[in-house]
Amino acid sequence: MQVSIIIFLLLALFWIPQFVQLMLLSDEDFVGRYDKILWGMVFICVFPLAPFAFVMYKNARLSMSDRD
Repeated sequence: MQVSIIIFLLLALFWIPQFVQLMLLSDEDFVGRYDKILWGMVFICVFPLAPFAFVMYKNARLSMSDRD
């Protein structure tokens, strides 16, 4: 029981800042027209995996912008 609470708290401590970063990005920071809305839905529907996927997405976008 205590282990699951610790895991939940650690996930929340990672999830919340990633979700805040998503909300602080403007629509122009995304490639597609509805990307921000879709990411918001992913954060809500697939909450345990979403912050990890978002970090990978940000790293990929950053590496793509570095090439230009």
